[in-house]
Amino acid sequence: MGRRLNPFVPSPLDVVVKALGEAGLERDRVLVDLGSGDGRVPIAAARHFGARAVGVEVNGRLVEHSLRISRSMGLRNVAFVEGDARYVDLNGVDFVYAYLTTEALEVLKPALLTAGRDAVVITHGYKIRGWTPREVLRIWSDTSYRYHTFYVYRVGDVKRSPEERSGQSGIRALRIDEFVPEPL
Repeated sequence: MGRRLNPFVPSPLDVVVKALGEAGLERDRVLVDLGSGDGRVPIAAARHFGARAVGVEVNGRLVEHSLRISRSMGLRNVAFVEGDARYVDLNGVDFVYAYLTTEALEVLKPALLTAGRDAVVITHGYKIRGWTPREVLRIWSDTSYRYHTFYVYRVGDVKRSPEERSGQSGIRALRIDEFVPEPL
């Protein structure tokens, strides 16, 4: 796998659940977490909202850990795949979650733009350069004892440059739709 975009820094679970709810995640919607770490975001999406969730993580050990946790909880609506978030095809995805730096999000723009026009992108703590968020959420965490900021974007609102319109030419993308669990 390629170079990591960011170190693993987990989002506090209490703010993840609140942010996903405020962003409008619902049952059977498809959520992908790019850089899913220990799996807490896809697991929360599946467990608390009934969403069909996929975590993409470059670290195989974290993927194995996430799979063990989700299986121990009996969740059938969540999957994890070892892969590079830079090379994903997000066609058919309703929500994309990313807790990555602005620089890492810049690298992921071509992948993010493969999601449909109605897809929602939620970033934790960092903005996507050149994109205007539809909403900015400030959510208090009873775990970390501080506010966390989430930026909520809609892919259809993004003004694309000619380079962005051309997509991920020549790269074999990981098709997320091949990993999305069937509706329960």
